[in-house]
Amino acid sequence: MVNDLDLDMLFAESAKRQQSVDQINAIVMRTVRRDLRLKLVRKWARLVGGCFGIPLALVIYVYVLNEAMSLSSMQMPLRIACVALPLITIITLLATKLKNFRMEV
Repeated sequence: MVNDLDLDMLFAESAKRQQSVDQINAIVMRTVRRDLRLKLVRKWARLVGGCFGIPLALVIYVYVLNEAMSLSSMQMPLRIACVALPLITIITLLATKLKNFRMEV
């Protein structure tokens, strides 16, 4: 038989457990929202980095290579070959990477 005191204790324990469950749910929801925001930021950072970073890296590479070769006494056809061959290799590798590019993180 359950008396009033036992019933009050059960209600108090139930209320404590409900508070714990609510706190856990709130923490889980905050973590899920944070993870979704981070995933979205990473996705857009990767896209922007690819759109601006790759062309900027190519421009810097060509500029530095051109400056280095202008200091040397190479013939013009050899200079063109020294610029063209690495650029063709880099562009081919980039095309392969972009072909397999996925927007997901």
